[in-house]
Amino acid sequence: MDRKKLGLLAVAFVLLVGVLEIAALKIGSFDFPVPSGAEHPAVADNPGGGG
Repeated sequence: MDRKKLGLLAVAFVLLVGVLEIAALKIGSFDFPVPSGAEHPAVADNPGGGG
């Protein structure tokens, strides 16, 4: 593999990573609705745990 082909491959890889980063930021900015009144909330009511 010559240097020109290797350089183009490196540039393509960097661009791909950049596009994936932008896509991840776009997906992360969405607000997904969670069902209210869940039986088991993610946050404990009391900080002691207790099973």
